[in-house]
Amino acid sequence: MRFSAVRYPDVRLGSRAHIGVISLQHECNSFAVTTTALDAFSVIDDRAALGRLRTTNTELAGATAELEQRGASVEPLLWAHALPSGPLEMDTAAVLWDRVADAIDGARTHLDALVLCLHGAATTTDGTSFDTEVVRIARALLGPDRPIALTLDLHANLTPQLAAPVQIVTGYRTNPHIDQAATGRRAAELLCATLTGALTPVISVVTCPALFPDETLRLPDGVLGEVLAPTLDTIPDGIVDTSVFPTQPWLDAAGIGFSVAAISDGDPRLAHDHGVAVCSEVWNQRERFAVPRLLGPDEALREVAESPIRPVIITESADAPTAGATGDGPAMLNAVLGCDEPISVLASITDPAAVRRCHRHLGRRVRLSVGATLDQRWHSPVEIVAEVIGAGDGPYRLSGAGYTEMTVSHGAWAVVTTSASGAHLTLVITERPAWSGDRALWTNAGLDPDRFDAVIVRSCSDYLANYPTATATAIVADIMGATSSRLTNFSFERADPTPYPLDTSATFDPDAIIL
Repeated sequence: MRFSAVRYPDVRLGSRAHIGVISLQHECNSFAVTTTALDAFSVIDDRAALGRLRTTNTELAGATAELEQRGASVEPLLWAHALPSGPLEMDTAAVLWDRVADAIDGARTHLDALVLCLHGAATTTDGTSFDTEVVRIARALLGPDRPIALTLDLHANLTPQLAAPVQIVTGYRTNPHIDQAATGRRAAELLCATLTGALTPVISVVTCPALFPDETLRLPDGVLGEVLAPTLDTIPDGIVDTSVFPTQPWLDAAGIGFSVAAISDGDPRLAHDHGVAVCSEVWNQRERFAVPRLLGPDEALREVAESPIRPVIITESADAPTAGATGDGPAMLNAVLGCDEPISVLASITDPAAVRRCHRHLGRRVRLSVGATLDQRWHSPVEIVAEVIGAGDGPYRLSGAGYTEMTVSHGAWAVVTTSASGAHLTLVITERPAWSGDRALWTNAGLDPDRFDAVIVRSCSDYLANYPTATATAIVADIMGATSSRLTNFSFERADPTPYPLDTSATFDPDAIIL
């Protein structure tokens, strides 16, 4: 599958070319139980500290490396990141906008261009597109002539307003995401071509009104890859870049849908027609984007007992912290406690009070009320008696293919074990929501997930990069939560137009789209 027909391997900049790089990423879930405050963000603006991000699989690292390789003088200005959660509180958004403005203002006298690495699905509590405002600030400070290259997550809500102020917009090619650094490199390459005059970029944004569950958005394989193949196997000459943005499906915002950004070299009609062709193919096959098999918790555990695969991955994707949920739903935990199958199960759950109690009873048996402490909308706490076999605190580094070397923390944690009528449960309880799609959650606690019959992950798709055999064998649990694949169970109020399948009569008329 090809996303471009033109590359610029020989384009180089002189050392007098000064390029700034900013990364400010947050993904908002409109149906999360909490809003996002400033303390949710890790913020780095120190040059030495930013330099330590060079080994990470991030857009900032990739863009910096590519620009330096092409001879530019690179100035990383700001890095800020938060785990997905609810909309940004207004005062938090204001502080972050100010940080962006200060970072650019302090360097703009000598900057020739900017690489801006955003997520694209961040919104504020009043419905403002946070990312669009970041781009607007950058353009206002840099003036009309200095080019900006924008990188976005595949789950971005790409609107014409977000793309209009920039010269380059490009997004991830993979889901689960493993090409963040490669995306940064590509943006840098296209920016260099623009600065030297080798490229006159023209961006076309085309959107069809459709939302799809993340479980169906695997790329390059899966249903999405199959649907895109006819229009991306052969790219028209003159198309410099094609990016698809299915949108984070729990974002209640204007303009949500499946968007395509096509960039041509100076030919608006070519970019437009290519974007329409890709979007039309997706729209025509929209009914294929349905989760094929959802199993109730008890049924999922019975399938584990019958499967020869070890470990079997059960994804509790409806409560995924990496998509904005709290990770404290105890539905699968409750099912394990009542399971009479002789299986060993590894799982995690967020519960600050339970962690504190475990730290006081390390090495002893303890009675705990676990789960539903942050989000009580769908589930109730579960009572367990367990032995506390481990405890700890502090940050650690992710080890998976997606966010390699990224430092994260879920605060204090504890490991408990308990046996029910048949199943044996090992549970990692965390103070804050955890990245259970990455194996480092378990290894940081001294556990080997491969030694269990089943591993329950709270992840929609990122776990697939770290459990290769799970692509064909993972079980999706049919549980309700803030990141459920049952999108029609949510009330969208800001979506305009209302997309399919929320509105099964939604229409997409490619002939009505104008340049």
